[in-house]
Amino acid sequence: MPIAPDQIARYREILLDKREALLGQVESLDEVVTNSTRATETSKSPLSIAENASDAYESDFAFISMESEESLLRKIEEALQRIRDGSYGQCADCGEEISPERLEALPFASLCVKCQQEEERRHGGRRGEDGDGFGLLEEEVTEGPSGDEQV
Repeated sequence: MPIAPDQIARYREILLDKREALLGQVESLDEVVTNSTRATETSKSPLSIAENASDAYESDFAFISMESEESLLRKIEEALQRIRDGSYGQCADCGEEISPERLEALPFASLCVKCQQEEERRHGGRRGEDGDGFGLLEEEVTEGPSGDEQV
């Protein structure tokens, strides 16, 4: 059963809100990296090893976080595109419907639970949805009455 238009509108709003929040986080992280680099370049006194290490850690952490946020932003943009082209809620691999519970947890999901699990098996469980670390969440999977995993 296809997703109702009011549900799609709700998912769209959730995705837009997430995108806006992430854009703010990416800007803040970019500012941290820029300020850290600028402070190191303009410092008149030599930095101690501890200060260098601390600055490098802060800059690296911000950069890695920024990459992760940008990856999530791409997933959100792709989900918004699927809404526009009418394929939102359909698994990119098998074409089956992605469960409403999965979309509630991950509104940018492009794979159903079964295909996501297969993707993770193929990649040794190291990768999330399309390799971004945001795949199947443990709390999404519950054991159904028949002992089968469900979402």
